[in-house]
Amino acid sequence: MTPDSPTIFFFVLLILLPATVIIIYIFQPALTQTPFDHADNVFVEKLEMNKNAIINGGNNYLLSLVIPAFNEEERLPPMLKSTLEFLHSSKDELVKHCNEILAMGKDHKKEQAIHQQSLPFQIIIVNDGSSDATVQSVQRLVKKEYIKTVQTTTAIKLLTLKQNAGKGAAVKAGMLHSTANLALMLDADGATTIDSLYSLLNEMKTSRAHIVFGSRAHLQDKSKAERSFVRTLLMKAFHFFVETLIESNVKDTQCGFKLFHGDVIQSLFGNLHLQRWAFDTELIVIAKQLGLPVAEVGVEW
Repeated sequence: MTPDSPTIFFFVLLILLPATVIIIYIFQPALTQTPFDHADNVFVEKLEMNKNAIINGGNNYLLSLVIPAFNEEERLPPMLKSTLEFLHSSKDELVKHCNEILAMGKDHKKEQAIHQQSLPFQIIIVNDGSSDATVQSVQRLVKKEYIKTVQTTTAIKLLTLKQNAGKGAAVKAGMLHSTANLALMLDADGATTIDSLYSLLNEMKTSRAHIVFGSRAHLQDKSKAERSFVRTLLMKAFHFFVETLIESNVKDTQCGFKLFHGDVIQSLFGNLHLQRWAFDTELIVIAKQLGLPVAEVGVEW
């Protein structure tokens, strides 16, 4: 017995209707929203650091770490402490890797000379209109841990959005405030181990890509990332639409661990519209339009 036309039409409609709603929900803001103007919506919280921080003008930092944070008073301090310790203990090796990437550019000799004199790293924490004590927890950590150990390695800047605007808006604000030659986006919960930065740096050197996405796709085969059936189904559906609509070879667009070359930050994030989740997919679209190579490498999660 073959299904009749109304039955076929019903099942097609049942599939297309939710798919259309999902597509509109994800991509419609990119078509209707005006670009997020970070200058009008962000003010800098005064955070006392060390005197050396003020000498780093222009693009004198080698690497910026941009951390969006919304109500992260509990998870951000331990993550920030471990990140600072990693940057301090791995300073020489990280500087070497970063300078090797810059050496592929035109002005690498000038950049290397600068980084022998100033702080190599910058952390930008973007408080996305938190209603908890995120800001105070950062201030306490800085006073307790930062001054004692890593003030000669890393400068810290704290930005606060006047109201909650979304992860995309927070990352954009942090990236556009970055004064470094390379910038890493990472989550406040420390879901991706900070030493995975080496994997991204190596990939950027090897592939000469301007953007490197950290990926958890390889963890599915190893059963390291456990998800519920519903979450897995939604994830696969989302990836299907991403691959179909933007024709990207990136398997995991949503991992919050991405490395950007400073030369492309303004053109990428200056044109970003999406302010909340899925902004990563718009970055891929913008990169394709600008002809910027995007690479992907596995990270521990």
